[in-house]
Amino acid sequence: MLPLLKKRLTLIVSLLCMTLHLSGLSSAKETANAPSVQHLPLLQSKPFLQSQEQLAYSLGIQAYIYGYPLVMSAITMEAMVKNRAPINQFYYADTLASPAYRDIVTPNSDTLYMSAWLDLSETPVHLTVPANPQNRYYTVQMLDAYTNTFRNVSNRSTKQQAGQYIIASPQWKGPTPAHIPVIYAPTNTVWLIGRVEVKGEADLPQAVSFEKQIAIAPVHPKLQTAHAPEALPPDVLSSLSFFQLMTKWIQSNPPPECDRVLLDQFAQAGIDVQKGFDPSALGPAKLAGLQRALQDAPSIVQNGFPGYATFRNGWGSFSPIGTYGNQFLARSFIAYSGIGANVPSEEAYYRALTDGSGKPLTGVKSYRLHFTKEELPKTSAFWSINVYDNQLFLAKTAADRASVRSNTGTLAYNPDGSLDLFLQQQPPKGKEGNWLPLPKGEFNLVLRVFAPEPATLDKQNTWPAVMESNPIP
Repeated sequence: MLPLLKKRLTLIVSLLCMTLHLSGLSSAKETANAPSVQHLPLLQSKPFLQSQEQLAYSLGIQAYIYGYPLVMSAITMEAMVKNRAPINQFYYADTLASPAYRDIVTPNSDTLYMSAWLDLSETPVHLTVPANPQNRYYTVQMLDAYTNTFRNVSNRSTKQQAGQYIIASPQWKGPTPAHIPVIYAPTNTVWLIGRVEVKGEADLPQAVSFEKQIAIAPVHPKLQTAHAPEALPPDVLSSLSFFQLMTKWIQSNPPPECDRVLLDQFAQAGIDVQKGFDPSALGPAKLAGLQRALQDAPSIVQNGFPGYATFRNGWGSFSPIGTYGNQFLARSFIAYSGIGANVPSEEAYYRALTDGSGKPLTGVKSYRLHFTKEELPKTSAFWSINVYDNQLFLAKTAADRASVRSNTGTLAYNPDGSLDLFLQQQPPKGKEGNWLPLPKGEFNLVLRVFAPEPATLDKQNTWPAVMESNPIP
């Protein structure tokens, strides 16, 4: 028995060594100096190939979750640079978002949007913001390539004063204008999202004028090379090109050092962030595992909220949001459901999917939302409620609007300071200012609180439930 045991141990040790040092050599293409598959029968065994497929599947799922925000950033940047404004230039919207707006999911219809994609690899960018004597709410949110918010320049931080800032890459060592503070971005690619408050239809021209005083320009324009993002395949979220794009963006935007341990594991499935992803260098087992991962991972991302969401009275809040640390599933879920979400101290979000009895919200029914005076959102700016369809875009309604907000002067409060909002398809006579129009089908609501006060952000804070009611004719 001893010789047989020794033989088995030798076989096991050999297999382990080959797994560690030759992982992925199911094809002779993978390493020029490695022994060919024909001379490694253990690497052709069914158990070994099954383990390699399962390893690639497992790592592919993790890589998809990690890389999803990067790929969504790439998709968003390609569309905006192609249709809105070139790299290092602002696009200014001069109207509020409508159901036709498709630049991002879950947009608000309360602020003017402005957007710019920065490439800081060649030159920093100079940001200027105007004085704000009317205390109009605005923010210029800065996101890295991984969708983490690393800074907001807003009326909260500027105290209504004009300001100038230099936004530079993490490795920038060149000159910058004197006496202007430098904001070092975590990555070379940065997304700026500007939001400017509109206080009603009559205020729109003034809001547009203010918005266009927020400006950016390259610090060293002669160093900037004119270029556009590469065209992306339409199936990038469901094909192997996902991993190619992901590794390219990681190479251009190195991650935090603490992520390296995880990224090094991805190389065992051929997703090498140093060398890139080359599917032609992989054998059938690993390719099969990655293809399975691409089938299953999107559903994991799209349903990644349970561990991070807290629901009270049908309203859900999500944490972390805006900046995510190592909570990669939370980061990918927000990239799917609300890319560009800000940090709660600047903008707090609460989503209602059901009424107070737990039933899905539908335009077939009518509802009432009653805030006591004490329950109203506490904010130094304003709050709003927007209606969205199941694709997370603003819902189409008969009124051609899908929101109410506190800064328009149209809300009618009750004598005791409470507020009733009427959610139905048709306008309630005499209460049009408190009407939130509904679509015909299922919908969800998002309550936004801009510049929330601490009481709003308190974890014990609870919003009133959306209650089914008879329609008001």
